[in-house]
Amino acid sequence: MIIVRIVGGLGNQMFQYAYAKSLQQKGFDVKIDISKFKTYKLHGGYQLDKYNIDLKVAGIIPTFLSLVKIKKNVKEKSLLFNNDLINLKGNEFVKGYFQTEKYFKETREILLEQFQKSGKNADSTEVFSKQIKDTTPNCSLHVRRGDYVSNSKNHTIHGVCDLAYYKRAVEFILSKEKQTTFFIFSDDISWTKENLKIENAIYVDHKCTPHEDIYLMSLCDNNITANSSFSWWGAWLNKNPKKIVISPKQWYVSKETNIICDDWIKL
Repeated sequence: MIIVRIVGGLGNQMFQYAYAKSLQQKGFDVKIDISKFKTYKLHGGYQLDKYNIDLKVAGIIPTFLSLVKIKKNVKEKSLLFNNDLINLKGNEFVKGYFQTEKYFKETREILLEQFQKSGKNADSTEVFSKQIKDTTPNCSLHVRRGDYVSNSKNHTIHGVCDLAYYKRAVEFILSKEKQTTFFIFSDDISWTKENLKIENAIYVDHKCTPHEDIYLMSLCDNNITANSSFSWWGAWLNKNPKKIVISPKQWYVSKETNIICDDWIKL
């Protein structure tokens, strides 16, 4: 038995689940632990239940651990890929963020199916979905602000992509296809409308679950991400075999990471 802890916002939960699912595909008996959400209330709490996932949730951890005789707690030591984390022995409780497709790239087709939202989308999501499908070529662009700006600790860790980054990314996309329409996503859409002026842009301003905006980003031909796991997943779930994905080369202020996929363009 291996138990993988789930915590954080939706993007981080998806990384942790993807890692856990890849372990299951390697033959391990895997469950996920969501007990942390009893006290963790940030970013909307636990949200994987809105996807078509199938890993079972472990019971109350102290009791459950004693029942299955978990032998070892394993904690991710850095944000870099660690081969030891995919070569476990079994009977471990694993904590980490696992922010690289190196952990689960071989499980892509399964994850594409499981990271489909169950239930009905908001009416506005259906409207934007049709608009994206009817408007080609197009590109999603995500601006992450929120706690990256308001929380001094998070700002020190993550920083914020500046407007110059988005200008370079837009220019790169336009150099490939001049008629591109940009679909702009943000957790601060008012600020983005005011400060990020792009021709031929549609600002995705509506109320929906975060899963729906990830879905809409994945429908676009190409993607410009922020240094955010949220738009990372929008780009990764994009099934276009010829997609261009642009990401900031500096994902964290000072931490090393393998989060940017090898075939993505770093600016």
